[in-house]
Amino acid sequence: MLGILILYLFLAVITIFHTTIENYLLPLLKEADAESIFHYAADSFYQKRIRRSLYVFITLVIWPFMKYDWRFLILVFSLSFYLYKHPYWNQKHQKKQQVRQLQFQFPIWLRQLQILIQTNTVHQALIASTQTAPSLIRDDLSHLIEATSNDAISIQPYLSFLNQYHLAEVERAMKLLYRYQSVGKADAYQQLQRMIETTAKWIRAERKERFDTKLLFYQWWGMLPLLGVTVMFMAVMFQIILDLFGKGVMG
Repeated sequence: MLGILILYLFLAVITIFHTTIENYLLPLLKEADAESIFHYAADSFYQKRIRRSLYVFITLVIWPFMKYDWRFLILVFSLSFYLYKHPYWNQKHQKKQQVRQLQFQFPIWLRQLQILIQTNTVHQALIASTQTAPSLIRDDLSHLIEATSNDAISIQPYLSFLNQYHLAEVERAMKLLYRYQSVGKADAYQQLQRMIETTAKWIRAERKERFDTKLLFYQWWGMLPLLGVTVMFMAVMFQIILDLFGKGVMG
C-alpha cells in the first residue's frame, strides 16, 4: 500500500510541477548540436519533447496492478527515451538532407547570379534571381534583399545568409559577393572572376561527389548476387558435412 502511495505521489509531482521539471532537465538533456539543427526554436522544441516523454510516466498508474513487473518499468523508460530522441533523430536526418541539397543547388544559383550581376547591381541581381532560386534558399534570400535595401554597406546581411547550415563555401561566396558590390569598377572584374572560379570548382566537386555516391550504391547492389551465391555455397557445404558425419555415425 505504501509503495502505491509513493508511486502516485511521484506521478502527481510530475503532473503539477512539469514546467519546473522541464526547465531543470532542459540544459541537462540538450544535445551538443541542438542550436545548429533547430536554430532559433531549439528551446521550445526541447520543452515539447520533454513534456511528451514525461507524459509516458502516467502509465505507471497500472504498474501495481501488474505486480510491479520490472519488464513493464523498462518498457516505460524505453518508450519515454524513444519519444524524446525520435524528433531529434528525424530533424537531424532532415538537416543532413537539406545540407546535401544545398551543396548541390547553391552553386547553380550562384552561377545564375553571376550572369545577372554583369548587367545589374548586386541588389538588382538578387531580386531578379528570386524567380529561379531553389525553394530551400528563398526565405533567406528574401531576408537578404530586405536587409540590403535598408543597409547596403553592412556585411552582416551577407554573413547571415544561410548561416544556419554552417557551410564555409556559402560564407566565402557571400563575402566575394559583398566585395563585388563594395569595390570600385576597377576591381569589380577581378572579384567576378574569383566568384566564377570558386563556383566552377564547387560545382565540379559536388558532381563528382554525387557520382561517387551513386557508384558506391550500385557497387553494393552488384555485390548482392555474389553474396547470395556465397551464402548458398556455404549452406550446401554445411549440408554435405552434416551428411558425411551422419553417415560416419551410422556406419
